[in-house]
Amino acid sequence: MYSLKRLRVLWANKTINYSVLIFIALIGVVVPTWHYSLNTWVTPLILGVIAAALAERDDSFTGRLKAITLTFFCFALAAFSIELLFKTPIIFAIGLFVSTFGFIMLGAIGSRYASIAFGSLLIAIYTMLGAHQSINIWFQPLLLLTGTAWYFCLSMIWHAFWPLQPVQQSLATVFVQLGNYLDAKAELFHPVANLLPQPHRITEANLNSATVSALNQCKAVFLTRSKRGHVDSASDRFLNIYFLAQDIHERVSSTHYRYQELAGQFERSDVLFRFKHLLQKQTQACHQVAQSIQLGLPYNHDSDSIIALDELQLSINYLQEQNNKEWKVSLAQLGYLFNNLATVEKQLCNVSNPDTTKPEDNILQDTEAHTLKTAWLRIKSNLNTDSLLFRHAVRMSLALTAGYGIIQGLGIERGYWILLTTLFVCQPNFAATRQKLKARIIGTLSGLLIGVPLLTLFPSLESQLVFIVFSGVMFFAFRINNYGYATGFITVLVLFCFNQLGEGYAVVFPRLADTLTGCALAVFAVYFILPDWQSKRLHKVMADAIEANKQYLGQIIGQYRIGKKDNLSYRIARRQAHNQDAALAAAVSNMLAEPGKYRAATDESFRFLTLNHALLSYTSTLGAHRTRIDDETVHQLVLQSHRVIHQHLDALYQQLFNHCTETEAINIDDSGLKERLSEWREEDNSSARLVLQQLHLIYRMLPELHSLAAKFAVRVPPSKHNK
Repeated sequence: MYSLKRLRVLWANKTINYSVLIFIALIGVVVPTWHYSLNTWVTPLILGVIAAALAERDDSFTGRLKAITLTFFCFALAAFSIELLFKTPIIFAIGLFVSTFGFIMLGAIGSRYASIAFGSLLIAIYTMLGAHQSINIWFQPLLLLTGTAWYFCLSMIWHAFWPLQPVQQSLATVFVQLGNYLDAKAELFHPVANLLPQPHRITEANLNSATVSALNQCKAVFLTRSKRGHVDSASDRFLNIYFLAQDIHERVSSTHYRYQELAGQFERSDVLFRFKHLLQKQTQACHQVAQSIQLGLPYNHDSDSIIALDELQLSINYLQEQNNKEWKVSLAQLGYLFNNLATVEKQLCNVSNPDTTKPEDNILQDTEAHTLKTAWLRIKSNLNTDSLLFRHAVRMSLALTAGYGIIQGLGIERGYWILLTTLFVCQPNFAATRQKLKARIIGTLSGLLIGVPLLTLFPSLESQLVFIVFSGVMFFAFRINNYGYATGFITVLVLFCFNQLGEGYAVVFPRLADTLTGCALAVFAVYFILPDWQSKRLHKVMADAIEANKQYLGQIIGQYRIGKKDNLSYRIARRQAHNQDAALAAAVSNMLAEPGKYRAATDESFRFLTLNHALLSYTSTLGAHRTRIDDETVHQLVLQSHRVIHQHLDALYQQLFNHCTETEAINIDDSGLKERLSEWREEDNSSARLVLQQLHLIYRMLPELHSLAAKFAVRVPPSKHNK
């Protein structure tokens, strides 16, 4: 029984499951070629399998059929074009530039097309690698396409047997990230003197970014199984759990008060430790939910977190019975925090019955391009130098064409590994390119150092075919999580594949030299060709984050008149606010990886990131506690406060986006608002106090945000904004 459960856990693991698929695909190539002594066929067939696997994206059954059809067309176009133009270098170079630019711009339509475009470029370079041995224009392309067809056939069968597995795996990842986020939140409830929240805020921002990424990937999986945003009935239960996870995320990302003040107030009490204990138990619950979803088993909520919640309630009650006037305000904050975590607990309990909490309109925002006109408009909107995709397309096209020029100019016989390296290493920004560069060089060196002795120790054909299959499986197993290891394994695979052609040892030094040349081209391209230095565009990312928070807050305030509604427009605004916060965290992180002279205002950037995440957290608290306010006087104060905050956020956007000075941007009459907002502590009911408190916390942040925005406006002159 235990071994069966263990086997089920292993099978549910995404990496293991995918590795089994790759293993079957490679065995299906290696065994027939070995049996019929077709050694020269092994390399193109395996390269076809690899290109197909790298181009594949999760989709519904019909979506996969459409994607496979388009992939075959693009692969055939790329492979046969290489064969036809291979002996006419000038026309070949022009075709390489145009096709590279065109394929990359296809990514503007959507991620599915970006994957197909990458696979098409890959199959083109794979065709170049064997073009000198091609018998005719049909032989090598047909072998590459046969390998592609074999993989896609297996993949379709795999999907038919386990159609919901991608949904389960992506949704499980969401709960894993939520658990990690809760665990980080728990660290804020450690009652130490002089608690510094900024390091915690930065950690939170990064974990929030990972959670947002998991939510977006999960949404993308659902969209492939939807029709205009309406998910099919088979995935409906998982969609309701996804909506539940969104609600938990909003509550986890909320901040009710200044934690350093709570730490100072209750540093001699156990109440904050009980909050920490409850959060840790809810962290464990999220991980248990993830495992249950991944295994397809019903989730049974553990009683430990319920007991922790009850014990926390008793601890708060005890403090209230002390009638300490100094604790009055802080105890109210503990009450808000308790209610928020009690709702998280309720949502975790509802995972086993998610239909009870589904929103009124359980549809998703459909971001797919469904018509040729829409697809063209997306491409057209990216045909300018402000578009990061356009910059990357120009950069990659020039880099690959330059690589081809080096091959032709120096007469390098097998130099097309230069293009392959450039394709993998050259990324849309310097930070990502630098990361790939290091992993590629180390992986290639390691692969050569390991592969050459293996060639000597295992000269037999059968043993080498075993290493081809093993290294191919390991490449895909490590491709996402450790690119250095993946590069090492693919280098071993290349050595053994070319050894089937009698060129194993002959490609060792060329492979190393080509890798270094390709890496140099990639670095040169991101450094000099339309470079995307983060410091030059950071003000724009900050402006977008402020604008998204403004829209999110506006959606929330509107519901204090009509009551809580998780409609599509609200969910879009909430997701956009979190997406922009994640984009800001990524931009600041990427800037730190860039050369020193291109970094700017590092301390101010971190501080702005901290404040923006705090703004999002305070706003999320308002979203988590949405309720109708019936008191007209309180409602008018909420509306007045929101109007002033809205004007400030709009002014911040203008400061950052249009580079206005602080004086030019701020002309807002908010006289007396600060005093009125501070009166919530005594005169309003609990619900109104929370709303006014959060608005007060947001309002207190605005002067520092204006000051930081003014510094960024001065650093980047208006004349350089669109350059």
